[in-house]
Amino acid sequence: MAENSSSGGTSMYSAPTRSDDPAWAHGQVVPGVKAASICIYCNKRINGGGVTRLKYHLAGIKGEVEACKKVPPEVKWQMKQMVDEMTTEKERRKRIRTDIGNSQSASNDEEIAEGDIRSQTSRRTTVQGTSTSGRRIPLFAPRTTPGSQPSIRSAMATKEMEHNARIAVATWWYDANIPFNSANSYYYQPMLDAVASIGPGFKGPSFHDLRGPLLKDVVHNVHEYILSIKADWRVYGCSIMADGWTNRKNAPIVNFLAYSPRGTVFLKSVDTSGLRKDKETLLEMFDEVVKEVGQENIVQFVSDNEASFKAAGKALQQRYGTFFWSPCAAHCIDLMLENICDPRYFPMIDETIKKARNITKFIYNHAWVLALMRKEFTNGHDLCRPGITRFATHFLSLQCLLKFKKELRQMFTCTKWVESSHGKSRVGNEIAAIILQDNDFWPRCAHIVNVSEPLVRVLRLADSEEKPSMGYLYEAMDKAKEAIKIRLKNRMSQYGPYIRVIDARWDKQLHSPLHAAGCFLNPGIYFRPSFSKQREVTRGLLTTIMRLVPDCDTQDNIIAQIEEYKRATGLFGVTVAIRNREKLNPVSWWEQFGIDTPELQKFAVRVLSQCCSATGCERNWSVFEFIHSKKRNRLEHKRLNDLVFVRYNLKIKQRNMSRTRDALDPISLDNIDLLNEWICEEPGLLDGDDISWESIEAPFATLNLDDEETCVNEENELGGDDQLLECLVDDFPYVPQPDQDPYFYINDVVEDQHRSATSGAPPGHHKLPFSTPPPQGQPPQPPLPGDNGR
Repeated sequence: MAENSSSGGTSMYSAPTRSDDPAWAHGQVVPGVKAASICIYCNKRINGGGVTRLKYHLAGIKGEVEACKKVPPEVKWQMKQMVDEMTTEKERRKRIRTDIGNSQSASNDEEIAEGDIRSQTSRRTTVQGTSTSGRRIPLFAPRTTPGSQPSIRSAMATKEMEHNARIAVATWWYDANIPFNSANSYYYQPMLDAVASIGPGFKGPSFHDLRGPLLKDVVHNVHEYILSIKADWRVYGCSIMADGWTNRKNAPIVNFLAYSPRGTVFLKSVDTSGLRKDKETLLEMFDEVVKEVGQENIVQFVSDNEASFKAAGKALQQRYGTFFWSPCAAHCIDLMLENICDPRYFPMIDETIKKARNITKFIYNHAWVLALMRKEFTNGHDLCRPGITRFATHFLSLQCLLKFKKELRQMFTCTKWVESSHGKSRVGNEIAAIILQDNDFWPRCAHIVNVSEPLVRVLRLADSEEKPSMGYLYEAMDKAKEAIKIRLKNRMSQYGPYIRVIDARWDKQLHSPLHAAGCFLNPGIYFRPSFSKQREVTRGLLTTIMRLVPDCDTQDNIIAQIEEYKRATGLFGVTVAIRNREKLNPVSWWEQFGIDTPELQKFAVRVLSQCCSATGCERNWSVFEFIHSKKRNRLEHKRLNDLVFVRYNLKIKQRNMSRTRDALDPISLDNIDLLNEWICEEPGLLDGDDISWESIEAPFATLNLDDEETCVNEENELGGDDQLLECLVDDFPYVPQPDQDPYFYINDVVEDQHRSATSGAPPGHHKLPFSTPPPQGQPPQPPLPGDNGR
């Protein structure tokens, strides 16, 4: 904008024309005054320096000009980036001229630094960044992460420069032997943004920085995050989860975490090498964790069912008397599945699983066969379905084979297969015979899936961290058993062996008063017309009240207020409360409608906010393989714990922020060991949206991948797990075929055992004839395993 005028023979010069520098969007030129500007935020006049001093003013850089006190934070940040960029461009002017095609001489240093954009946009006519051809000038590059701001340099980077930067990162990546999936880290792109915002010349942290002051700073940041979660423990309580495991170096390690609805936090990892892993040692270790967390914040202490863990957990419960020790529900359900596929109890199931595994091994060990299957028959889908545990994987993989039964039969009869060398090999013919000619294989697969699928669904429910499962487990187990009965046509002789295995584990290992209390306090279950176990869950509720609420007056208030809940009076009976019994999660329902019964409300919220499983602390202990190793044995114990503490909590923090399971758990990205036996190359995804107690009977729609579990049989109160297993073996060494009545097998087993006792031959040696069925109207009463008199 130029103004030309004359007065009294005095010639007036043209007012300064401002450049297309983006900083001018935040300032104005002063007519008639060279290189002066006015800030549009504070109206301060800046004399001399032009747009450069305006940038210093807006960026708040002291020394050059007084800082603006009214500039928006985002503008201040952008101006600082511009100033930093100018300094860098000035120091590296030769490289900048090469990159952006600037042919100006080296004597124009200040012009290069100050007008690098202006020199490229001399033909542009508007301050909005539009060229004469109408193309918008890309002043800022797209953001890569929320909150990140691109620099001017990044906006002008050429494809060659970007490629060189990627090559530099990749070279370092390969040299440091970093796993590829580390690029999926939540913190990867923010790190690159932070480095890019500084520009060339940034020196990365040294070896000493990483193992010293920076580690200390990050530990402090993680502690601050955990403190925000701990604040909720007073209201919702927490569940302490303990998991013992052995790493690849055979070092015994125990990890401790704390679960609450706000999120799980990692507490510490203890290397127990050189210590006896017995009741006394574990008890003192558990006691130390309880003191760190606070007895008043703990609702339950969850561990697996290994004998020493169980003994220490019960001793801990007795020592304090204000919280429960609970067995891991996922462990117990996995033990049920293990019993169901154990050859000593159900040889038919074991034989079928072995045949299925041979099929997948053959296909996945021969690239040509695998390519044929994926390309022409399964549309890229795989045969193996990873589950939460090893035994869940067995049953899910059988289900997947059933899904592709038609495609597999077509593949093993197609011309390509018949004419191939694999189709003519001995092993290939054996696999084809299983798929095409074995009349028992596919019916048995269907029978096994009918039995196992409801249990696997309960396992997924217990393992879910998306929402607390305490209010659902009790009813879910009952629904699973009912689903098995229905699938086996309500024939007691068919479902009996499986139900007794489930009851044996549930009654003697898994069942807890806390589970019953959760069922009672879940309005979506308790008020259902079909719910018929009010008396059973009431006993568990009273036991839970007496343990979790030590004050007698508070106990009396809760008992009195329970009547209002049972009768649905007051706010419990308003229309909106009734309508939302099953729509809201139980914790939210109590927070909304339990305000008239404050003591009961507090108690219900704490009970319903707990998990049922310790598998949340078993997402992938390979996280610690790099830390609990000889390569780091020089680190003092404090630094070792800091590394574990930071590494695991950063992963958990990411999971807590996302609170979604539509992808693999970030802590289990590295581990696909569950599928070693099935030779599956591609891990599946877990979608927890369909995990609910109402859908126990529903077919699976999604997959799950977590770390492999080693289930150790516990010693129960009646003489140890061996006694239970011997009972199972003695009663049921056989399992019927799907189309035959197990009652015949039961009678045959009794006869076989009698013959063995008289002849000295082992059970199963005699080939048994079928017995006659029981008289009509008299249901069979076989001695099922784990019979508890119910």
